[in-house]
Amino acid sequence: MVVGGNITTKLGGYNSERAAKICALTSVFCLGCAIPIPFLDNFKIVAVLLWFLLFFGGAILPAMTGMMLNTVKAHQKTAANSLANLSYNLLGYLPAPFVYGAIYDSGDGGNSRQAMATLMFSPIISASALIAAVYLIRRDNILGYRKE
Repeated sequence: MVVGGNITTKLGGYNSERAAKICALTSVFCLGCAIPIPFLDNFKIVAVLLWFLLFFGGAILPAMTGMMLNTVKAHQKTAANSLANLSYNLLGYLPAPFVYGAIYDSGDGGNSRQAMATLMFSPIISASALIAAVYLIRRDNILGYRKE
């Protein structure tokens, strides 16, 4: 998280188009680390990919949180931050082990690759949304982002 916040600051802060582009690029790197994991059997390679997945994910989180909080008015920021953290926990961290276990136990059981693939491929949705958002920000400058 320290790396993501520092990079965002160096690129012009949360209202910078460059910071949004770097977040989108980082999400692509994150997906590049996540997608091969369900298909690999080598522990060392999986551990390295997981480390990079967590590193890139941790770099995206503070930047994206700051960008989202900059879109609301000052008196709404505390409520927006609370709702953002609630949604991270309820929609992301909490259901992940349940989804993995439900898929693992489905059918005859022992579906660990399918369960891991579901968890590793699900960020494709959010990365696609982030890339689309960066495209719209660049095309329309919809949030008044500073052009660099």
